[in-house]
Amino acid sequence: MSTITTDLIKKLREQTQVGMMDCKKALEESNGDFEKAIEILRKKGTAVATKRAENATDNGTIQAYINEELTRGSMAQTSCETDFSANTEAMQNFTKEVALTVTTAKVDTVEALYEVKTANGLTIKQKLDDLIAKISENIKVSRFVTYALEKYGVINAYIHPGSTLGILIHLETNTEVGAHKAVLATLAKDICMQIAVNVPLCVSSNELDPKIVAKEREILAAQLTASDKPAAVIEKIITGRIEKFYEDVCLLNQKFIKSDKLTVGAYIQEVAKPLGLTITVKRFSRFGIRK
Repeated sequence: MSTITTDLIKKLREQTQVGMMDCKKALEESNGDFEKAIEILRKKGTAVATKRAENATDNGTIQAYINEELTRGSMAQTSCETDFSANTEAMQNFTKEVALTVTTAKVDTVEALYEVKTANGLTIKQKLDDLIAKISENIKVSRFVTYALEKYGVINAYIHPGSTLGILIHLETNTEVGAHKAVLATLAKDICMQIAVNVPLCVSSNELDPKIVAKEREILAAQLTASDKPAAVIEKIITGRIEKFYEDVCLLNQKFIKSDKLTVGAYIQEVAKPLGLTITVKRFSRFGIRK
């Protein structure tokens, strides 16, 4: 048997992130063949994944990647069995790599993502097998989203402490942002925090499914039917409550968390005016892991 040196074990651990003892066993099994040892560890990860495939993955981590120009960004969620594993550096780093990879990979399903090669030539699936071999849990990429500017504006993200909640946002402007990029990046981050706290369903009321509004009106009308109020008064009450409904579920109608005297829409206009820009919230995505 070839001599299994400590340096070789450390090298295998650095490349696979698997524990020292597992690396030593893999090298012993491969008679010191480094590449074969990597294959053994990956097979172990696949075996663990198969064995634990039915285990619930109610925990996990959310990470984001935004390029330096703020023109493209992604957010990814990786799920696992335990909160302990979710908080490990290995899980955090893997999810960050997924977010980085999908920023430029032209894929729209997790299955396609698994086949994409990362910077060091390994596929996301191979990296996932390495992670599973290290942590010995059912782990999977649950979802991801990628935004890219269509014209002008910024892409930004906010990951809440604990990495169980994340928001990706796309702000669009009517012209080049130029020297105002830092201001827009801060505005985007503030709106992300708004979305984190108040959980809007959409950007504005015109994006709401008409059926949702109609159902809300129907419920309100049923509640007021027994009252002896005139029809005109009832309609006025319903209109007022629908506006309150918009304030609850539409981002631009919500009270801004940093200044409840302004709506989010009004705050955006307040920021935009001195910059000479028109700023629009083009879209957002909110990922959350329920505990």
